[in-house]
Amino acid sequence: MAQGDDELTRALTALAHDLTVLRIEHGNPALRVIERQAPPSRPLSASAVSEVLNGKRLPGLDFLIALVQTLIAHDDRGRPLTRQDPRLDEWRSRWRELQLLQTTSKRTQGSSPAPEGELEQLERPERLEQSEETEQSEETEQQVDGTGAATDSPELRIFVAMPGSTMGEAAAWSSIPEIRRRFLEPVAERIGQQMGRRTVLVIEKEKTATGAIHRSMFSEAADADVYIADLSGANANVYLELGVRWALRDGVTIPICQNVGDVRFNASSSRVIPYGPMPDELEESIRQITEAAVDGLRSPWRVDSPVRDGAAYILVPRAEHDLLREEIRRLREQQGEDLIRAALKSPSRARRIELLQEAVSRNPAGWRGYLELGVALRKEGRYEEAEDNLKVSVRLKEDYAPAWREIGLTLSKRGTSDESAVEAFGRAVALDDHDSETWATLGGLYRRLARKSGRRGEFDRAMLEQSLTCYQKASKLSGNSTYPLMNVARIELLLAGLRRTDTTRAVERFRQLEHLARFAVQDTGSTDAWALFDLADTLLLTGRGAEGLAELRRGVALVPPEEREGVLTSVTEPLRDLLSLDGLLRPDAADAVRRAIEEFSLSLDQ
Repeated sequence: MAQGDDELTRALTALAHDLTVLRIEHGNPALRVIERQAPPSRPLSASAVSEVLNGKRLPGLDFLIALVQTLIAHDDRGRPLTRQDPRLDEWRSRWRELQLLQTTSKRTQGSSPAPEGELEQLERPERLEQSEETEQSEETEQQVDGTGAATDSPELRIFVAMPGSTMGEAAAWSSIPEIRRRFLEPVAERIGQQMGRRTVLVIEKEKTATGAIHRSMFSEAADADVYIADLSGANANVYLELGVRWALRDGVTIPICQNVGDVRFNASSSRVIPYGPMPDELEESIRQITEAAVDGLRSPWRVDSPVRDGAAYILVPRAEHDLLREEIRRLREQQGEDLIRAALKSPSRARRIELLQEAVSRNPAGWRGYLELGVALRKEGRYEEAEDNLKVSVRLKEDYAPAWREIGLTLSKRGTSDESAVEAFGRAVALDDHDSETWATLGGLYRRLARKSGRRGEFDRAMLEQSLTCYQKASKLSGNSTYPLMNVARIELLLAGLRRTDTTRAVERFRQLEHLARFAVQDTGSTDAWALFDLADTLLLTGRGAEGLAELRRGVALVPPEEREGVLTSVTEPLRDLLSLDGLLRPDAADAVRRAIEEFSLSLDQ
């Protein structure tokens, strides 16, 4: 054995070993199971798979990829594997290396004669950087059997629907076994020769497997490459099968009959090829059927079905249909995610909404697009649209707590149903009671509900107590975040005023929080407006008006003009609450808060 042959043999053995390992890792399916589960576009015969798994030969690239697809998909609930799956890349690389090794081995065999059928391949320059289809075509040319039919090409399935027992009273040729031997087998052989592929002749009446006959009949009507319907004897089942074939496949369907004049119903309008036992007649029938089959196989766009001719639909195998649907879903999902990422990076709120609307249009099954769009619309004050999108989001993913929180926040901002807002927050807390932001936002809702009387200085104390509880839970979950801690201090001060108790301790809390607020400002590089507003409040409420106003102005400068109304309203409302109770704040603090509110009003007018 030459060195090149020895190296190729070792490489094929290694490939076979790795394929066997892959087979075992994915459930070790039997050869017949692999054959049954193979992609419709690339059948895998059990015998051919056995040869590859035993390292007897290098398969074509399409064969190898189809085999790997089938093995991986076997223990994945039969979910189809696309040809673009990255797990297939290494097998493509392996095949190209083996193809090069095989070619090199043949070229270095010296003067030893090449087997017939390989001469053309040895003389042809190798082109390894080709499409998979071209590679498979050249591989097919290399592997032929003694009849000239390709050994690695998909078999051509020729199915014959014919009467089960008799060809009819007027039939000139009644021996069905003889019809097969002298007529149908030569037709199949000639089709195979002209197409360069093996053929399998199947006659329904000869099948012996048990089970419902209609399942087998109708399966052949969909799957057979060439379908021959023998209308001799006007057998009702044959006409039924022909109708099913015409309904399911564009071609290749060939009606035949011993006496064309006996053809019934609408089938008489189609070209029917006559046949009979006489030698000249028989030879002409074989020629015509072979010519019709080969022309149809070579012209897959041609439609010979009177049912499907001009119809605006096609037949796709279920597995291929599922594969395409999965691919479309994946592409839509990817497009949606790309648009969401682009939207979140956009500095323009209008552009952000535009991109998010496109995201949900491209991927209507993606919950995240609706969530982000709802948030963006809520920030624009478009509460009704925000609510609609957020509800779609939770319909698609009902167990996502932040989405329910956003619904609660939107409903509370909209002010149409406080009960529904509280219910939405309740859903969020039930799903995740460790989310600080949910508790803090719910605290804000209860604080707004406490003002419902509409009268200055009047509050629902029970609602304020609930608000305080929510903010306290948020502060425990968020550590040293100033947002919930500042709100705890504000509500404790407000409750002290309502209870007519000493407010000294509550005011002192703001002095303590000043240090934390300054750290938060420093930690964010003075770029967080909310951190500056919290620091300003600690200064204003402890009577240091000038310092507080300075920090307030720094914070206002960071808020985009289109967002100022919503942001500054959220900042001023708690301050107005404290001013509404006479005597709650010391005179210097009250004066500082009034000037701060005036500053906010001026900022909104600019």
